Amino acid sequence: MTDEGFERAAREHRNRVNSHAFWLLQDREEARDVSQEALMRLWRHRSDVPEAAARSWLLRTTHRLCLDRHRRRAARPEAAEGPALETRSPDPAPDPERAAGAVGLGRVLERALYRLGPRDRAIVLLRDVEGAPYEEIAETLGIPLGTVKAALHRSREKLRESLIRAGVHP
Repeated sequence: MTDEGFERAAREHRNRVNSHAFWLLQDREEARDVSQEALMRLWRHRSDVPEAAARSWLLRTTHRLCLDRHRRRAARPEAAEGPALETRSPDPAPDPERAAGAVGLGRVLERALYRLGPRDRAIVLLRDVEGAPYEEIAETLGIPLGTVKAALHRSREKLRESLIRAGVHP
């Protein structure tokens, strides 16, 4: 990949990489750090990565960096509980009751997603939020295609059950 190709890839994928890291880590600062590290690694390996494969390469690298962060958290007893979910201010909406309901639903969904393991959460986010094809998810996470499909099915069932227990009927 050329320097210009790197710049295009970084511009095109940096928000996706940061979003993926945030959903896996649930911490904005750590997500920024991981995103920056993934982009720095792409820069160092730009001669080995074709521009067409930059998205998969970046997401795979981001995923692995996030798993490393999870392992470090688990090794530190004070951080083993996991991060607190960040609150977001609701988007301005004409109906305050509707806006409050949307914020509540968003928090319920965040909690349900965070209960999934990092790999399963990544699969759901890559497929259902990013719209990535199954093959790309398998390549990104370094797992077989059948595992992606089975894990996605199980994860969606877990999410559905969590939402129903929380009083949300999908």
